[in-house]
Amino acid sequence: MQQFHNGILYVEIYVGMAKLVAWWHQHALGFTLMGKRERKGQFGLEVTYWLQNGGANLLITSALEPAAHDVVSFVDRHGNSIKRFAIEVNSIEVATAFLQQQSAILLSQGIEEERVGAEASKMVRCKLFDDNEICFVERVGCGGILPGFQLTQAEPTAAHPVKQIDHLASVLRINEAEFWNHYLSKLMSLQHVQTIGEEFFAGLLTGMKMFVLTSPNKRINQVIVEPLPEKSKKSQVDIFLSHHYGNGIQHIAFEVDDLVGLVQELKSKGVGFTPVPEQYYRDLESHHPELPIEHLRASNILCEKDEDKILLQVFTEPLGDRPTLFYEFVQRVNDFEGFGAANVKHLFKSLELQLNHD
Repeated sequence: MQQFHNGILYVEIYVGMAKLVAWWHQHALGFTLMGKRERKGQFGLEVTYWLQNGGANLLITSALEPAAHDVVSFVDRHGNSIKRFAIEVNSIEVATAFLQQQSAILLSQGIEEERVGAEASKMVRCKLFDDNEICFVERVGCGGILPGFQLTQAEPTAAHPVKQIDHLASVLRINEAEFWNHYLSKLMSLQHVQTIGEEFFAGLLTGMKMFVLTSPNKRINQVIVEPLPEKSKKSQVDIFLSHHYGNGIQHIAFEVDDLVGLVQELKSKGVGFTPVPEQYYRDLESHHPELPIEHLRASNILCEKDEDKILLQVFTEPLGDRPTLFYEFVQRVNDFEGFGAANVKHLFKSLELQLNHD
């Protein structure tokens, strides 16, 4: 697949009120409204806002009538949540033949073509998890992300623009990860580069099993996690499953060049971030006193260091009222290649130590 895919084209989120969610992305997160379209979807009328920040594209979609029950029922069950992500390909015919060879679970009845004037797209949709999709898309003559968008003339406003979508992280039920890891690896030619499990969280009351998959060109990265049944306390993985009512894509990670500056900017606009226990920073300072601990603490940033390479991570509070979908922002100093496994362990450990101390 790596010969003809061009990475993630967009991530689409189904929500109850697209206009308000799009507005929040613009005024709180610095995304630019690139366009809007209304169209008849699979069952009924839908509205979609196309938002862009640097190299990242989001589509925010709501139903405009009850007949669009695929959108309505998805939001009713899962809340505001990611429905699909799209992979851009150079040839949909070549992609379709490849997907059929890999035994993809096809949702499309052949290639779905959409044409508006001189713009056209060809798409094949594949099943993912409970209610998600992977779309493989070829675009022809599109001035926007897809045909039919009424484009705006807005200029980018982000002071700290996103470089790209760094990875997507999904949460699955116990014993589902192996199946979906194999499935995703086949469909997108991903390599399984890391696994952490029970031994990684030995001695802790909570934890999770985590798998990292990446494409050879590093343009597509998938993190898959599932609960550890032998742990006595629930983790954020269990919480997602119970409030999302099934498995799904938990968060999008965006890569930026200046994470501290970004967090300061977003905090000034009212964006909340997940608090990090003080114990985490005490431990980090004891192992790496050379790091600017106070700056990290003030911005709720996690830090993983490997010689001269550093990974900085921060997590927003959930986007909606349910503790499900949230965003992550990362900065990779000197091309750090990992996905924060050590950070996860240290965070879990520090949470337990602080709770026991309190």
